[in-house]
Amino acid sequence: MKNLAKISTDSNKFMTIPDFIPEYEINDNTFILNYKKLLERYLSHGEPSPDTLRNYYSAIDNYLQWCRYNKRHPLKITEYEFTYYRDMLVQLKMKKGSIKSKLNAVRQFYNVAVKLKLLAENPTDGIGVKAYEPNDISPLKFLQAAQLEHLLNVIPDDGKNVENIRDKAMIMLMALEGLRTVEVYRMSVADVDWQVKTIYIHGKGHNDFIYPRHDVMAYLKQYIKLRYTDKQKKDPYGEPVFTALGNRNKGGRMNRRSIRRSIDKWLEIAGFKKAGISCHMLRHTCGTLLYSTTKDLQIVKQVLRHSDINITSKYAHVFSQMDNRYTSDIRLNNNI
Repeated sequence: MKNLAKISTDSNKFMTIPDFIPEYEINDNTFILNYKKLLERYLSHGEPSPDTLRNYYSAIDNYLQWCRYNKRHPLKITEYEFTYYRDMLVQLKMKKGSIKSKLNAVRQFYNVAVKLKLLAENPTDGIGVKAYEPNDISPLKFLQAAQLEHLLNVIPDDGKNVENIRDKAMIMLMALEGLRTVEVYRMSVADVDWQVKTIYIHGKGHNDFIYPRHDVMAYLKQYIKLRYTDKQKKDPYGEPVFTALGNRNKGGRMNRRSIRRSIDKWLEIAGFKKAGISCHMLRHTCGTLLYSTTKDLQIVKQVLRHSDINITSKYAHVFSQMDNRYTSDIRLNNNI
């Protein structure tokens, strides 16, 4: 009977709803005051990552501040008025990717308001910026196979230098498996299945498994055996794969800025660092080299985990232009 009583008591804990806000109490003002709790319930099926929440909260708080400055209630904003907010971000000369992220965060804020029947429609729908600049991808913004090989070879590897092995493992994951910087940052030891040889990726918008090459898995395993991790440090993602070596955060998860700085160092040494060449260029390298080998957009889409084949098609376009050199068909009487 004692065991049954304990089960009953434990069950009562799950019956209570923490931070419960009755739906009848949600109105224009209570929604603004409690938007963080409400947004969290709808993002990623109720399980958004701490990193995602941090970015969304920051973008939405900035937007709410803009609304207050312009003396407009956020739930009274019209589609036309929202274009002024978009234009302000453009005038601040932010990168298009950053503007898209900020607009998407605000769009999710309004999506929740629509779900709670505070609005009939989302005023941000259809308001955005160009998905890509004309020069977002070019022959200067991905590495050809020989260049990638050179980049990997310039990293000294005596099997003991943990920093070099760590950086090379990150470059391999980005350039050969197409990982984003944020995905390398979020990777934890529990995400790696050494038996099946898969890695669970905490991606941009959704999570998925990847099936890395054998040499990538072998090199990653070598790094994890050598690296130092401070298990006393609290980490929302679990035990990190890529850890810092500096005294301030030794053994803790590397942040994205440190990852970029480490990759930039090797790009500089290899002679590839210039404007527009960064970590994300390695992902473009994976997409372009994979398409050049397979000529299959569906494979590239699957490996890069794109949500839309139209995003993947840019790799085919670039490769086609490089491979065919259409202007070679122009016939001239005199040889140049």
